[in-house]
Amino acid sequence: MSLIKLFFDNGLVAGKHIPDFQLTTHREVDMKRRRRWSTLGGLAAALVALLLSAPVDAAQQKITWTFATNPGPAANTWSFYPYPRFQKLLEKNSGGRLVLDTKMGLFPVNEVVHAVIAGRADIGWERIPWVAGTFPQWDYALPFFWDSVFEYEAFLNDPRLIEIERKTYGEKGLVKIADIPSEALDGIWAKKPVATVADFKGFKIRTSGLITTMAMQLLGASPLTIPTAEIMEALSRGTVDAIQTSRGWALGFGLADVCTNVSFWRFQSVFGGMLVINKAKFDALPADLKKVVIDTGREMQGQTVFGAKIEELEADVGLKVSKLKVTQPSTAEINKARELVRPTIDKWLEIAGPHGKEILNIASDYAGGAKVLLKK
Repeated sequence: MSLIKLFFDNGLVAGKHIPDFQLTTHREVDMKRRRRWSTLGGLAAALVALLLSAPVDAAQQKITWTFATNPGPAANTWSFYPYPRFQKLLEKNSGGRLVLDTKMGLFPVNEVVHAVIAGRADIGWERIPWVAGTFPQWDYALPFFWDSVFEYEAFLNDPRLIEIERKTYGEKGLVKIADIPSEALDGIWAKKPVATVADFKGFKIRTSGLITTMAMQLLGASPLTIPTAEIMEALSRGTVDAIQTSRGWALGFGLADVCTNVSFWRFQSVFGGMLVINKAKFDALPADLKKVVIDTGREMQGQTVFGAKIEELEADVGLKVSKLKVTQPSTAEINKARELVRPTIDKWLEIAGPHGKEILNIASDYAGGAKVLLKK
């Protein structure tokens, strides 16, 4: 189209001014184009900045929890230190989203669970018998009840018990994800054998705990409470005749150097340990991480139970190369002891609370000592 035709088509007449008509030059068109692209570019930059500044999906954020635990000689403590097996397993199973900052000795050994309840630690491991005075319903270390740690494991995995523990731990502000036990505290370390129930009469034995103390009294022994640091001196001076503890701990502590005999009586037929999380912290986790935590706890529980049995078997090897004389009482004597300590079951039911009978009913499906102790 020619410029002249454009003029006439728009009603241009020589000498006449048409105010609404404007000529647009190539330069003006180019400037408008530049302004348009500049505006679009600014909008794009603002959008990118907005996306970058947006918070990361909470489900994918890295979470760090304070993990309170304490050292010890048994395999159950090794699950956390000096080998951080549980910590690494949880980090791996969560894809690096949940990390534990382990604090050894942050709280005394019998105060970890209280710190977790109060939120001063997010997760913690506590030996259950050491807090049985406060939480008796969680201590299943009944005398002569469990014949092996594998019976105990089967009991722990029963859905009925899992539901009871979910409720009772939850009422205290906790979520239990695993029991991290050691084998039985079944050794009577002394300078003479204890082969029969009659041998307990008047025997001074260092022990601890309400139920264990009661069981020894029912067998005619004289139980005493002595600090760990004073055990060796107490044995040397004759303040006590024997120490009741586990095989692995005793060998590691050096009791084989001051004792001549060890006799196996399962006064504490297992020694449980709760791995617990502050309930508010657990409830705040995304659903998939909750499952990871529960599953990892169960996995670690199985590994530790196996490790506890291996620890016991290795201790037996240690006993064979030591100068100690080992006494294994007959089944008849063990069952005689079971009959005599049956009042400890009634005592436990008295202090365990409303779920005690149901717990023992579940346990009777697995525990080798239930037939005599519970008459089932």
